Amino acid sequence: MKKSYYQAYIGTNSVRGSQGIYTVRIDGESLEAEVTAAAQAYNAGGVALDKSERFLYAVSEGMTFDGYADGGVSAYRIEGDGRLTKLGGQRSFGQRTCCAAVDEACENVYACNFYCGTWTAFPVSEEGALLPARLVVEPPADAGWKALHCVAPVGEKYIGVISLAECALVIYRAEDGERVTSYEFPNKPFPRYFETCGKYIYAMMQMPDDIYVFEEHLSKGGGLRLIQKISVMEETYMGPVATSTLRATPDGRLLLAANRTTNSITVFERKTDGTLERKSIAELPGKGPRDFHISGDGRIVVAALQHSDEISVHEIDYENGALAKAGGRTAIPSPAAVAVSGRMDV
Repeated sequence: MKKSYYQAYIGTNSVRGSQGIYTVRIDGESLEAEVTAAAQAYNAGGVALDKSERFLYAVSEGMTFDGYADGGVSAYRIEGDGRLTKLGGQRSFGQRTCCAAVDEACENVYACNFYCGTWTAFPVSEEGALLPARLVVEPPADAGWKALHCVAPVGEKYIGVISLAECALVIYRAEDGERVTSYEFPNKPFPRYFETCGKYIYAMMQMPDDIYVFEEHLSKGGGLRLIQKISVMEETYMGPVATSTLRATPDGRLLLAANRTTNSITVFERKTDGTLERKSIAELPGKGPRDFHISGDGRIVVAALQHSDEISVHEIDYENGALAKAGGRTAIPSPAAVAVSGRMDV
């Protein structure tokens, strides 16, 4: 009888005895999780799997990298037993590199820097290694606070970033880094993260906890059209907020958003017109969900509970728009970033 499992990769902050990036095997039936390996890494506050799930890319959220006064991004090959073999890395031309993303074709890795406000494009070799940067895109020269927080492809031709300096979602051409359009969030909130799903873009503020829903018209020479604004928490909630991560299920049916102050994940249903309907709010078993990730087959969520030094595993209930059965809680020091494979059979 075949058994199934998932593999999660947990980037950690270099505190409280952390060993770097942990490989975690999750049983496909019980959803119990165990650490099977650890790869040395410094402040791996952002990780990203390529589409083939053969390579992992991790940021180094520090002030120096390989002797440069920069952060950086490292590449790892995923071995058959889940161990990570480092393939080297590249400097990011900015400090405190906080986010990494891989394009659909697995040809480029993108990274952005919390300090210096730059974003960088690295070509990827056939062996999965990172080549020297082909683009380093600077923030506006007159920006008083040069900081980015999230970078990700928008379709095949564009790259989006969350700019704290401009308090905006900014879109660039992926080919040459030319600025295409932007949307400045009103009343100067603290923007945090964004997710794309087809022609729709969802941009989440850290404070307050609003999600802005845009329909993009970039391929037609247009910009971003705001179609909805909705809060992560219920409108009656009056407590503190500090959101972290926003992710869509692979089929695009649901959108999930984490709030660290309430230790919860809100599940939204995506309508055919791209708008969101809040379906449920799931309380997590630990504290400080810094990140979470959805498995490649859309079945499970793995949450990084940074402040209680653990991860938790949950199954998605699509019928009710909720997080259902919880698997095990596994101790990992200061988990900060998560990537999860699809279901594997052995």
